[in-house]
Amino acid sequence: MGSVERMPTKFMQSLDPQVYAELRKIAKDRGITMQELIRAVIVPDWMRKDEGTSARGSPRRSRRARSASKRARARITA
Repeated sequence: MGSVERMPTKFMQSLDPQVYAELRKIAKDRGITMQELIRAVIVPDWMRKDEGTSARGSPRRSRRARSASKRARARITA
């Protein structure tokens, strides 16, 4: 089989201002940048936790499922 070229994957995350401030403080206390905290601590920890839930079925829903539930909720409350 041929080698597979892996391209870096980028993502964007929005954070509540309080969460952002707390993460900023944690990073500062550790003497690292926010990006280093996310890459070295948060993402690996999240992946370890996610591996444990994937065996039982991930609690996360697809974007399409979330959108459908939001539309249903909007109809119900309207």
